[in-house]
Amino acid sequence: MGITVTWDDEQKTILRLAYCGPWTNEEFFDAGKQSIEMLQIVNHPVYVINDFSSSDLPPLGALWQARGLSQHRPPNWSGGVAITGDAVIRNLIDIFVHVYMLRGQRDQFVVETDEQALAIIARLKRENQVS
Repeated sequence: MGITVTWDDEQKTILRLAYCGPWTNEEFFDAGKQSIEMLQIVNHPVYVINDFSSSDLPPLGALWQARGLSQHRPPNWSGGVAITGDAVIRNLIDIFVHVYMLRGQRDQFVVETDEQALAIIARLKRENQVS
């Protein structure tokens, strides 16, 4: 089934990656590369939603792929929210955040619903406007 990458709003402030069914590391790399390119075409802060709500378990090696992609994250990546109700995926995200993301760059959250994800992003946007 794979991974789709789309802008979630007309202002291009939220990028959504939707993982559906089984997906491969190659699809993950391609979606990550596409995301990086999309972030690079805008100059304002962008928040990323990784929606795993319809995903099978990630393939072996997905953490390594995520690590490699995160090293190329543009400076306008302002935070991420993962949507999942799966404990395994939640734990993998927690491991990734604690092992591979630098302190101060850990604006990565895990929630169970789209509404929760959008609420977090709205809060982050408000906080970043004050700074």
